[in-house]
Amino acid sequence: YPEDVQGSGDVKYHLGTSADRELNGRSIHLSLAANPSHLEAVNPVVEGKTRAKQTQRGDTERKKVMSLLLHGDAAFAGQGLVAETLELSQLRGYRTGGT
Repeated sequence: YPEDVQGSGDVKYHLGTSADRELNGRSIHLSLAANPSHLEAVNPVVEGKTRAKQTQRGDTERKKVMSLLLHGDAAFAGQGLVAETLELSQLRGYRTGGT
């Protein structure tokens, strides 16, 4: 790149971000995990982060913290990561209450 071009050279959302937003008078924390071009690669990481936050908050009903996994139609196979992440949801120690 020319010297006057700044940035990481990658898509902005690949870097991840987080913010607090107000919705209906309540504060909600939103977090976008840093991810590669193959979006599904980050799914198990997001599920683990969700489960850890649920555990920290004592959220045994899995209703206070949730994950939202996104994918493009062409990338659903994700080299098995999608199916493997869905299978993790059936194991007691990995359940997050849905994605």
